[in-house]
Amino acid sequence: MLKLPLVSFVVTSYNYDKFLYKTLESIKAQSYKNFEIIIVDDASSDNSVQTAESFIADNQDLRVTLIVNKENQGQLASMLRGLKRAQGQFVSFVDSDDVLFEDYAKIHIQTHLMTSVAFTSCRIAEIGEDDEVHTFNSISSPKCDNLDELFNNERPEFKVLKRKRFGGWYWSPNSSAMYRKAALECLLDYQNADKWKICPDKFIMNYANLIGGSAVIYTPLVGYRRHKNNAGSCSMVKGNKKLPSDRTTYINIKNNIKIRPETIKFLWQTRHKTGKRNTVRLIAAVLLSYIC
Repeated sequence: MLKLPLVSFVVTSYNYDKFLYKTLESIKAQSYKNFEIIIVDDASSDNSVQTAESFIADNQDLRVTLIVNKENQGQLASMLRGLKRAQGQFVSFVDSDDVLFEDYAKIHIQTHLMTSVAFTSCRIAEIGEDDEVHTFNSISSPKCDNLDELFNNERPEFKVLKRKRFGGWYWSPNSSAMYRKAALECLLDYQNADKWKICPDKFIMNYANLIGGSAVIYTPLVGYRRHKNNAGSCSMVKGNKKLPSDRTTYINIKNNIKIRPETIKFLWQTRHKTGKRNTVRLIAAVLLSYIC
């Protein structure tokens, strides 16, 4: 008899004790019940570890694993450590200040089973520090013209992305994505995780899209929390323009500069897994993205 796939939620946590329990509760409340939770704490100096332990004690019926880094390694290293422990066929990396809506896993899995892409990314709603909703039509998500119709539609509305230029950004932030674990397993051999301590979704999403493509789900399934300490350094929606802080602009420029050479080097290092012919084809796609 056919079985529903297991979803592994890897929650990366660093000094977000204020939000962590709500994040974990939102995963617990998923309508799709075949999941596990892996919490990776990156040497937090607040009470994040105690909060995670409290959640585990309160939810003995759930499959929850806590991993605590002895020293701060950055987000990508934490994500890969969680990926290594994941048992699911599908994996979502969840920021510990975001919340997932009830049908997050259900709609992602539906979309995956209707496609064969490496990952799916949903629209986000933007929320504040006290859970107040700022907008369901975030400019940080791919555009959707028929937002009102989505909430009454049982079948998820999505679009498979084709021929997207490597190094660009066509998706919503980190927590929005669910990956086929098989598409990411090569990344367990990646040795330069320290280069992506902040905003690793830029690297992972572009890599996964290069390997196996992606699809955008036009339904808001994540509450993306805006506050002064997140990468966007934005406490509220200011309007329909993106106005990144100087820090965010600096991070984006650094990521844009390093993503191609890092990816090319990694593809060549793992050519024994993808085959030389495929490796050359993938590297050519990255090189072409410099000019078109």
